Amino acid sequence: MIRKEIFWLIGTFGIVLVLTLVLLGPDAFKTDTTFDINIYDTYFVIANIQMVPLLGVFTFFIVYLFRTIKRNFKNYTANVILIIATILFIIVLGKTIGILDFFSNPSSNAEFKEDKNPVGDALSILSKIMFILQTGLLVLLAYCGFKTGQNYRAEKNNP
Repeated sequence: MIRKEIFWLIGTFGIVLVLTLVLLGPDAFKTDTTFDINIYDTYFVIANIQMVPLLGVFTFFIVYLFRTIKRNFKNYTANVILIIATILFIIVLGKTIGILDFFSNPSSNAEFKEDKNPVGDALSILSKIMFILQTGLLVLLAYCGFKTGQNYRAEKNNP
């Protein structure tokens, strides 16, 4: 059973590597390359090396969510990896929500207070959607922990 999990873990790392190379290019692991996002009149520049862990957390979460659901929460190791990936995904969403809230509320400049800010409104809506997703992930985390404990206890009592 452990050997199968090692193959799944190595395969998921391989998927992360391939996705990184496809989405960010061969220079993804260099510290001086950037990923640029242009939203309205704002230009975000993010280092590629910072995008790799985000892509990794998301990929691990998706792969192990499907594995855990397919096995009906019976595989203890897959459940633990899903729990760790969910916790990391919740942390990433929390940091992203903080950044979106920062950019959706302009500074105390009077010219922004009087005019409508369509980008700020869109970022605020996106922040609220991510908060709802984060709440759903917390419910999934609690359920996964409950099922893992329940199956582990049943497995321990019936060797």
